[in-house]
Amino acid sequence: MKLRRVVVKVGSSSVTDLHGHLDGLRLQNIVTMVHDAIRNYDAQIVLVSSGAVAAGRSQLGWTKAHDTMPEKQAAAAVGQGLLVDAYQKLFSQVQLNIGQLLLTRSDIEQRHRFTHMRNTVETLLRHGVVPIVNENDTVAVEEIRFGDNDTLASLVALATEADLLLILSDIDGLYTANPRQDKSATKLIDVWNIDEAIDRMAGGAGSSIGTGGMRTKIKAAKIAIDSGVDVIIAHHQDPNVLVQILQGKVVGTRFHAPPDPLSSRRSWVAHGSRVQGSLILDHGAVHALMHQSASLLLPGIERVCGTFSEGATVELSEENGRVIGKGMTNFASTDLITLLQRRQAGEKLQTLQEIVHRNHMALHKE
Repeated sequence: MKLRRVVVKVGSSSVTDLHGHLDGLRLQNIVTMVHDAIRNYDAQIVLVSSGAVAAGRSQLGWTKAHDTMPEKQAAAAVGQGLLVDAYQKLFSQVQLNIGQLLLTRSDIEQRHRFTHMRNTVETLLRHGVVPIVNENDTVAVEEIRFGDNDTLASLVALATEADLLLILSDIDGLYTANPRQDKSATKLIDVWNIDEAIDRMAGGAGSSIGTGGMRTKIKAAKIAIDSGVDVIIAHHQDPNVLVQILQGKVVGTRFHAPPDPLSSRRSWVAHGSRVQGSLILDHGAVHALMHQSASLLLPGIERVCGTFSEGATVELSEENGRVIGKGMTNFASTDLITLLQRRQAGEKLQTLQEIVHRNHMALHKE
């Protein structure tokens, strides 16, 4: 299959040296790689680039060990300018324009902002501009943080309906054990299902410069493949890695999307939206949703938890508390409570629309 659109994520270790300074040669390799993919293979590339905080720390002479949140945000404010300026100069040398997008989790969680972001990226790509995406660390606090750019990249891949997410790292794929510690560790070439065994292989944290690790990459891969996007984890030091992938060559570890991925809207409900409440369902409703492809109707709801408005994403739970999925509700919590009270009083409510339509629902696999 020809890859038309690829999201490429590069971590801090891919753009900085051991001291956190921006590395001109590594940045040049990234720009050359993106240029070759666009000019020679007619690919559309979205670049998700870390490195702003590390670059800012180095510029200011600060160390990571003593970061407070305001200091990290200040470092990001300094470093993001340095990072984009470096990209601008290098991309201009190959006659490519760039556009900067700084995102927080709220830009993904709120559907209208998600749509605006997606439209902006589409417009940039249509005009041959390379979008460069990073988390807006200067304003992001815990409640609106992605936490790592692997997760951000997977959500960008979801939003842009990419064909592939390429995560470039300081390791060339997923191994059965940590290859730096276990000489017998072997690399997996293809992963068709991310199960508990794959999670165990992911291990712990990443480099001393970045915030990610193999565990965050596996988490990101889960989001992407659920959304129909294949994922490849490969080494950042190979300047030909993207071209080799576009040529159909085997590189790194490939995580294959299932043949029946979630639709774009359901992917956003499952992975992009923020849960604002929950609906507790009876056994009949759970069975109808899980096994009969039904929408959720009022008779199947036992209780309403939380306060939310129309269009909010809510968890769908069994009476024992087990969450079976998420969905976008057509009714606010106050209206649902009123309707449940009227039903309990004996009023027949037969003409209501679906509480959660099947097309706006993402259920967990049993």
